[in-house]
Amino acid sequence: MTKLLIVDGNSLANRAFYALPFLTNSKVEPSGAVYGFANLLSKMIVDYRPDGIVVAFDHARKTFRNDIYKDYKANRKATPPELLSQFPIIKKMLQTMNIKVIEKEGIEADDIIGTIAKNANCEKIILSGDRDLLQLISPDTEVWLTMKGVTEIAKVKEDNLKEIYGVEKPEQVIDLKSLMGDKSDNIPGVKGIGEKTAHNLIEKYGNLQEIYEHIDDITGKTKTMLEGEKTLAYISKDLATIKTDCEIDFNLNESEYDFPFTQKTYEFFDNWNFGSLTKRQDLFENNFSELVDENSQRIKIENLSDINKIKEEIDGQFAYSISNMEFAPCKEKVYFLPTEIDMFSNNIALEDVVQELKDVFENTSIQKLTESAKDDMHFLDKQNIKLNNFYDLTLAGYVLYTGVTNKISKMPTNLYFSKKIQLDKNLEEMGTKDIFYRCELPLVEVLFDMEKEGFKLDKNELDKIDVEFTKELETTVNEIYDLAGEEFNINSPKIVAHILFEKLGLKAYNNKKMSTSVDILNEISWQHPIVDKIIKYRKYQKYKTTYIEVYKKICQTQGDVIHTSFNQTLTNTGRLSSSEPNLQNIPTRSEEGRLLRKIFISKFEDGMLISADYNQIELRLLADMSGEEKYIEIYKNGGDIHALTASQIFNVPVDDVTPHQRRDAKAVNFGIIYGISQFGLSQTLGVPVKIANEYIESYFNKYPKIKQYNEDCVQYAHKNGYVKTKYGRIRHIPEINSSNHTLRMFAERVAKNMPLQGTASDIIKFAMIEVYKKMIESGLKSKLILQIHDELIVDVYPSEMASVEKILKETMENIVKLRVPLIINIGKGKNLYECKD
Repeated sequence: MTKLLIVDGNSLANRAFYALPFLTNSKVEPSGAVYGFANLLSKMIVDYRPDGIVVAFDHARKTFRNDIYKDYKANRKATPPELLSQFPIIKKMLQTMNIKVIEKEGIEADDIIGTIAKNANCEKIILSGDRDLLQLISPDTEVWLTMKGVTEIAKVKEDNLKEIYGVEKPEQVIDLKSLMGDKSDNIPGVKGIGEKTAHNLIEKYGNLQEIYEHIDDITGKTKTMLEGEKTLAYISKDLATIKTDCEIDFNLNESEYDFPFTQKTYEFFDNWNFGSLTKRQDLFENNFSELVDENSQRIKIENLSDINKIKEEIDGQFAYSISNMEFAPCKEKVYFLPTEIDMFSNNIALEDVVQELKDVFENTSIQKLTESAKDDMHFLDKQNIKLNNFYDLTLAGYVLYTGVTNKISKMPTNLYFSKKIQLDKNLEEMGTKDIFYRCELPLVEVLFDMEKEGFKLDKNELDKIDVEFTKELETTVNEIYDLAGEEFNINSPKIVAHILFEKLGLKAYNNKKMSTSVDILNEISWQHPIVDKIIKYRKYQKYKTTYIEVYKKICQTQGDVIHTSFNQTLTNTGRLSSSEPNLQNIPTRSEEGRLLRKIFISKFEDGMLISADYNQIELRLLADMSGEEKYIEIYKNGGDIHALTASQIFNVPVDDVTPHQRRDAKAVNFGIIYGISQFGLSQTLGVPVKIANEYIESYFNKYPKIKQYNEDCVQYAHKNGYVKTKYGRIRHIPEINSSNHTLRMFAERVAKNMPLQGTASDIIKFAMIEVYKKMIESGLKSKLILQIHDELIVDVYPSEMASVEKILKETMENIVKLRVPLIINIGKGKNLYECKD
């Protein structure tokens, strides 16, 4: 053996844990330290190919050094439980790699490393972030220090030790620490001697022994400090000296390891959702497909007659990937089209293949396994093919892993069969099978149809609003220039800050960075009329760039119907999002913004739009899920919840509640849902923090069951690592038990809010599925075309308004049974603007 890699396991795990974001696997187990450890170790193996590897770990805190100095390492904080739990996992990973792990009670990892480095007769590389190990450098031993994150490494050897650490000889590392001590290990050193003085002394005298032999040559405070702390200096030297003669069970031949990694390591990486590592074929023996199943075959589709072989081999399930052009009739075989067309081949097109498989895609008895069902529907629809009886692996992963970063990784199509079994098992175990099969899976077809239908734009109205807004912008710009006394780039925050704070001398509280954010502008708007003009300019500029210009471009390139994409797997609450373009962010707050809603009209000649919006659904759910009687009663009687809360908080009869009190109570009601802090409420209401705190305390005093409900949600999250909606949707909250206070407080707010928001999301999705179904069963031409959070919008064919309104009202208000009634507000109009009051 010529090259041995000795790894400081504790150091590398700590480095990875603190350098990377907080990561978890699909079971919400902390995994960042394991992942970082695996990444760097893999890099070391691939780049430097050591002949052997050994990893040393501390066994426990107390060692012989505590007998020398009882306060050794006494100041160290306890290892965070999120990191502590990962050490056994790292050792299991190393076991799959056949890498030798050494730990021994009473002996630190440094001493294990020192003993191996001293006695192993070969070239050695010590990998660590601990500079104490520099004392082990020798002609055949280098120390490679992890410097930044887990990627940057400083290679330290005899000829560059002084450049990096400032001493000539490795043993001087010990003498240096004997003088200046080490706060991290609580090595005392000589009180008053700092790093600079210690270096000067070592450079002049060479080592601790020589320093004390020449103590009379040293003068002033330095001499006094050295003489007064001599005993501690030598104790510190003993503490800092790494032992090289420990009794450990190690033979150099035992350091051989497996590389390329075997299937055991691949399975470990896969189980811990380390997708970036499982995809690296340079790390594993053979190739990926052979690693997964030695009997699996990849078969090139040479001609369309091969499709008959695929059909013959299908037995109840069929896996495919349109994007990868792969088709798997069973877990042992994958038929594929080459991604690059071979000029000598028959140039079979993907469209030809799917046409041959049309009867398979449409067969309701064959379950199709895919990672992107909705995208597939759009592709197949263009071929006049309908996708029936499908299972979306990505969607199942979303339901299981919402709230954690690691979801379903891309994989060969033949693995879909076993992955589906695993996902179903996990869905069953987590109690999320119903939300997947009853809600998310059937919703795919609804969203596909909505995307396909699109939302028609009135191009004439769009042009008209564009002219109005452009004129308003031009006027506002000229007014700003007049007020500033010069022309300038209003789109530049830096220049705007110069005009406001330097030229005009405006002042904003605690604004050292001279921010021109909307909060700052609102704060200083009373000081000069130019501020309101800048706010107005930004508003109109946003309307122009975010909406008008986007819509006009769509009209020019795609026609007058917008086809948005509904994203089903992005949010942590289960809500849908919309993109390309986003139709869920159409302005509603300002009158100018609401004008944009006039652009959206019915596709049908003489058609209408209808909007059905749940009334205060999250507050109604708060009443239902907390069991708070006062909330339940007010909703059952059709009363005003905000007036009731104002009455409770301000101790006045409901009939005497003022509009101002009701506004504040409304902010409290909705603030409670979102876990608002007293500071956040004070900012919202513009009142002192003390007053906001009094509002919150009064609220919880009057509604004790809501307070208890919030506490129960947080307690459940701490115990389980996730929270659930009323209908079983889960959101993992890995930060809930974090040692970081800020992260933990965020997680507790999520724990209170997500069950309400997520349940509201479940209900609107249940309603969408049922409304869509009933409209088809009724033979209506009207189409469900948009969902905006708690609101459904239907494009209504002439003469069908009464039927659509009945379906919406009956379905949405009765889709679930709560302790309080669900009520919808219905609006109608020739455009979306007219649908809202």
